[in-house]
Amino acid sequence: MAPPRARMSPTQELIARMMRIVRACPEAANEVLELMFLVSQIEASTTIDREYRDARRVISRLRAPLWEMGPADRAALLKAAETIRKACDLSDSDIPSTPGADLGERARIEAVLTHTLAGELSEAQIARVAGAVAAAIQH
Repeated sequence: MAPPRARMSPTQELIARMMRIVRACPEAANEVLELMFLVSQIEASTTIDREYRDARRVISRLRAPLWEMGPADRAALLKAAETIRKACDLSDSDIPSTPGADLGERARIEAVLTHTLAGELSEAQIARVAGAVAAAIQH
């Protein structure tokens, strides 16, 4: 008789589900790796990212994946998105329709750049850099 399996954390459960998707759909591997990186950032930065911006992006990406899949795989992604949403205590209205649709993202980027690059770049230069970074994140 096999020993009972230890209960997996939400992150471990998500990783297991995502790996099943990669085995079933290898062409989705790049997107899955990007998602897994974002998921790891969620765990690492929950004390820093109190607004769960990374979690919101991951949930949005899971709800609107960049690759085609069957109904079972799609259901697995939606269940993973729901698990993250519940773990972060977010409502559906908190989740952007697209991963880069967080309206406050440019302002947050500009604030960090202003703090980091104060005295090195002018306000106009920082604004241009913030715009470029925000555009790159959205695409």
